[in-house]
Amino acid sequence: MIIVNVNDRLGTKTAIPCLASDSIGDFKKLVGAHIGRKPHEIMLKRQGERPFKDVLTLEDYGVSHGVQLDLEVDTGD
Repeated sequence: MIIVNVNDRLGTKTAIPCLASDSIGDFKKLVGAHIGRKPHEIMLKRQGERPFKDVLTLEDYGVSHGVQLDLEVDTGD
């Protein structure tokens, strides 16, 4: 079990417990449950990098305990 910190870049950081073997798609479901958004509205990435793909795992991206990810919300505009 690892804790990943998600920063919405508006001043709110949320600590999400998960497994390194979780897919990004599954992790987005956990994040959505914590912040009240649907998973398809959530885009996760590291600062300065491209958005993560849903089919890869957190481990594939080198995400480990204590790592911070940036969250962007796709409102469809």
